[in-house]
Amino acid sequence: MKTGGVVLPFSFFSHCVPLKSCLDFVNMEGVKTKSSARKSEPQKTESKPGNVYDAFAKQMLGRIFVFVDFLIHYADPKFIKEINLKKITLAPTHYFGRGGKERIVDLVFRCPLKRGGGSLMAVIVFEHQGGSLKKIPQKLLKYISGIWETEMKEGKPLSAPYFIILRTGKKPHRGTLPTMADLLPKGSDGKPLGHVPEIRYDVVDLPAWDFGKLVGGTVLRLALGLLHKMTGGHPDEFPEALLPLLEITDEDKQIELTKELMDFVDKAFKAHNRRLDATKVKEAINTVFQEKGEIMIKSIFDEKVDEGKTELGREIILESIRERFGKVPKNIERAVNQMNDPIALKSLAVRSASCKTLAEFEAEL
Repeated sequence: MKTGGVVLPFSFFSHCVPLKSCLDFVNMEGVKTKSSARKSEPQKTESKPGNVYDAFAKQMLGRIFVFVDFLIHYADPKFIKEINLKKITLAPTHYFGRGGKERIVDLVFRCPLKRGGGSLMAVIVFEHQGGSLKKIPQKLLKYISGIWETEMKEGKPLSAPYFIILRTGKKPHRGTLPTMADLLPKGSDGKPLGHVPEIRYDVVDLPAWDFGKLVGGTVLRLALGLLHKMTGGHPDEFPEALLPLLEITDEDKQIELTKELMDFVDKAFKAHNRRLDATKVKEAINTVFQEKGEIMIKSIFDEKVDEGKTELGREIILESIRERFGKVPKNIERAVNQMNDPIALKSLAVRSASCKTLAEFEAEL
């Protein structure tokens, strides 16, 4: 698929949702195993809504062509004039701290300047809480200090910082932007004491936008539109966000991207302890694709049903081995998880319940 002469990859949504989440669409959510419960325990933090939106936005905006599209339409024009858009690269985020304990958790891009050997370090900071921005200045000072320290150690010229806060709270920010001076002691005249280190930043406030005026390429508007509907409006009212899909003429790409977008919406609902059922899916897809809607739904979710059955088969086998022998050796777990043939998995499930030793079961693999 091409938009504006740029080839659009579709893999950036690929890790948004576990296979189990798609089973809800086809009423197959009645089977749960102990192994699935164990697997979910280390991932409890993923259920927080902010993490869902972070994962979606970072996966999408982490693509250089989408980030450039975002810069062109939403960043300060004076910075855009100075940087070489064709040479922007995704920068590392381990600028300070040992063992990754203190690292930049937002997206960082190195934007080479058109003139000279310097660069602009653009950082997109994601704020989904919708609360005060008062901690932002201190956070940004920490970021740029870490970046400069690393650049000095490596003998590189210092980058000019440019911070964009992508805010997706339910209400737009009102009033002036918080500064470091707001956090520091004040003198008798009410002004902050000392030489105040200030840092500037821009805020792109998603819910404050008129949804009909979103600009940018197809994929950028799809992603921003969904973020808008899921954070700034009622989560059931998302069909309108899919309208840019009509610009994609390749039907296979339409199906692939629609599938990934539905996965994101499904996971976002689950983060709010809600369920997106088949009726809502049909409503959204039919709004965009009209008479093709039923074909789209079948194409999107039939594949997920088969994947879900295969995943469940693997879980049953591993749980059987775990209950009988106390643990599952890593080599066996790896071999089982690599199996995709449902017939072979069914046969292996029977052997997992009847084999006398792990060696006997491993021979079946």
